[in-house]
This record gives sequence, C-alpha cells and structure tokens, in this order.
Amino acid sequence: MRRLMKQLVRDFEPFMFVMVMASGISSNLLYDFAFPSHWMRVCSYIMFGIACAIFIVLQIYVFVHAYYSIKKDSFKVYFKRYYAGVTYGPFWGAYPMGLATIINYISFLANNEAAGTGNAKRLIVLAYALWWYDQLISLLTAWGVSFLIWQKYDFDKNDISPHVTPNQKSAAETLKSVLLLGVIPLVVASSSLGGFTMSPIFIKYFGRHIQLLNIFVCALSLFHALIFVFFIITIYIWSLYVNKIPPMGQVFSMFLILGPLGQGSYSFLLIGENVEKYTHLYYRPGHPYYNELLVEIIPWCFKIIFLLLVLALVSLGYFFTFLCFISILSYSKTKDATGPKVKRIYTFHKGWLGMTFPMGTMSLANKEIYVIYNNYVPVKTFRYIGAIYGGVCICWTIICLTLTLLQSIIKPVYFRYSKWKETEENTSTEKSLESSNDIQESCQDDFTRLV
Repeated sequence: MRRLMKQLVRDFEPFMFVMVMASGISSNLLYDFAFPSHWMRVCSYIMFGIACAIFIVLQIYVFVHAYYSIKKDSFKVYFKRYYAGVTYGPFWGAYPMGLATIINYISFLANNEAAGTGNAKRLIVLAYALWWYDQLISLLTAWGVSFLIWQKYDFDKNDISPHVTPNQKSAAETLKSVLLLGVIPLVVASSSLGGFTMSPIFIKYFGRHIQLLNIFVCALSLFHALIFVFFIITIYIWSLYVNKIPPMGQVFSMFLILGPLGQGSYSFLLIGENVEKYTHLYYRPGHPYYNELLVEIIPWCFKIIFLLLVLALVSLGYFFTFLCFISILSYSKTKDATGPKVKRIYTFHKGWLGMTFPMGTMSLANKEIYVIYNNYVPVKTFRYIGAIYGGVCICWTIICLTLTLLQSIIKPVYFRYSKWKETEENTSTEKSLESSNDIQESCQDDFTRLV
C-alpha cells in the first residue's frame, strides 16, 4: 500500500484533467452535432459518463496526492512545486475547463430530457451552482497562477550557464503555448454560462435581474480573458520567430492556440443571442421604454459587431490549424533516439490530448455561426467546417483515451503480472531442484550405509 501511494504521489500531474476536457467536449459535440442524429446522442451519454468518472477519480486523486505530498515534505514545498512554476501551474486550468464541459451537458439534460419534470429545476440549479464554483477556480488560475509565475524565475539562477542570462533562459524555455491554459478557463466559463442563461428552464426558475447579471458577467469574463490571451499569443508568436517551432515531443501543444479563438467566438455568438432574447422577452408593447425600432436595432447591433469579431477569431483559428498540422508533418522523418526506444512523431504520448479540446471549440464556433445566421444569409459552409472539426475532435479523443488506458493501466498491470508469474515459476523450479537434490542425497546416504 505504501509503495502504491509513493507511485501515485510521483506520477500525479494536473495535466491529467485534459482527459476530462477531451471526453467532456466530445460528449457536448455528440449531443448537439452539426448534423445531429439519434445514435450520436446515445453515444454522448456514454462519453458523458466517461467524463464524469474520470473527473471524480482525478478529484479524489488530487486530495490523496496533496495529503501524501504535504505529509512527505511540507505544504510550502508542495505549493511551490505544483502551483508556483511554469512546469505544473498553468495546467491547473484544465480542471475548470473540464468541469465546464460537464456543466454544459447538465444544462442540455435540464432543457431537453428533463424538461417538464421535477428534475429540470434540480439540474439547472446544480449547473448554475457548479458554474459559480467553476468561475472562482478559473479566476484563481488566471490571476493567481499568473502572479506566481511572474513573481520569480522557475529555476535557480546559480544553475544556469554564465554566458546565458536568466531572461534569455526564461525566453527560451517558458514562453510556450501552455501559458494559455491558465487564462482560457475564463473564456470557457463565459461560454458555459452563456449557453443556458436565456434557456427556457433558466428563465422559468430565475428572475430577470439574475439573467441580466449573467449576461454582464459573461461579457466581462470574455473581454478580460481575450485581451489577456492576445498578449500571450503575441509573445508566443515572437517566441516562434526567435525559438522556432517546438521540438517533436511538444509540437502538439501548438493546438492550444485554437482554444481561446474557437471558444471566444462561440461565447460572442451566445452573448449576442442572449441580448436578443432578453430584449424581446422584457421590452414588449406596453413597456414604458418600448420602442419597436430600438427593440429590433439594438440586438442586431450586437449580433453584427460580434459576427465581425467572430470571423476575425475564426479566420485566425484556420491559420493556426494549418500551422499546427504542417508543423507535425515537418517531423515526419525525424527520429528521437535519446530514450530506450526510438520515438517518431506518431509515437503516442500525453501531448496528443492537447489537440482534442481546441478542435472541439472550433467546431462549436463554426456550427453556431450556421445556426444563428443561416436563416438570414446562406452560410452552410460553416456547418460542414464545424462537422469536420467535431469529427476530428471526437475520433482523436477516442484514440487518445484508448491509448492512455493501454499505456497507463493495462500495460503496467500485464507487465507486473508477467513479472510475478515469472518469479513464481522460478521459485517453483528452484524448489523442485532442491527437492530432487535432497532425494539424491538421501539415496546416496542409503547406498553408503548398505556398502
């Protein structure tokens, strides 16, 4: 038991919550795909169950790991290692993003399967309560972890070469796309709340003031996060010019740039829709501030401005999608022989999971453009693009989860079983040899006595 706990403490890293993000957004996409079908919705139930199971297991793992780490060293050492540096700190952003995908699915259930039943209220209240918890964690990762990273270097200045300054080392090693993971949760939280703020079930059980508050909170969270994100993207592009594309083992991290672009676009579209629904719901004929012209113009001002912003973000997302895939292809003939086995670009590692969630966000954005604007102008192309992104996300998630299961659980268990079986066979062989030797010795003794 003690040996198992030591291994758990050694192997834990917050990046594991990316599995929740991947399975969670895949369940969202399957539930409401660009080309919906009944069998996809059934598959979404299974994927949602997988996401919840992984989240619960990892949540327990976090507490167990923290307990044994603090017991082994101290809280200060644990905090400094897992929160105050670039190595682990930004990856805590995967936790609220994974939870947000679960919240989205709960809101889907409340507005569809549970609609008209007593469970609808419980589910929407649960989703709203979980969202505020998710928003709090998102702020802690975006503000708290960022401050800790800015506070001091993530390495000892005495350990670097005298010809390299700390600034140069930091620029070469820490200015990576993973820095976005600490900020993107605010964008994801904004779109998560925007997805159910003006839904029929939420309108039924929550008042007008809460709905308006939610719209403002969504907008504040989104604008703050996107401005922050573009600062980081600017620095990252500068890093690409200076340090070039990441090495083969880290090249999949480039997909993280797609996350805020796709999710930000999706959030803008939802806010525009919510403004229109709110205006038409509460500013009707007979209202002292009702004006038929303004009631139609004001929502469309938001929707047109947001559409321009969405097209800008989505177009940048297309560029980075091309950049990511061409960067992967550039390593098609590269071999990494530094370890015990030769690695190629198609050798599975945990970085593969970094491709799943960002591709899913681009699918959501493109599909939503079609849903909102196709009634006014023909934009079916975005529907097909959303289906392509969504299909890649779902298939890649299944591949990654399967390979992770094989690599992390089945393979080690089989290896330990084989080793145990080999030990048992060796032990039984040694015992049989010893018994045969004893028989021979006893026979020799008997023969000696007879002689």
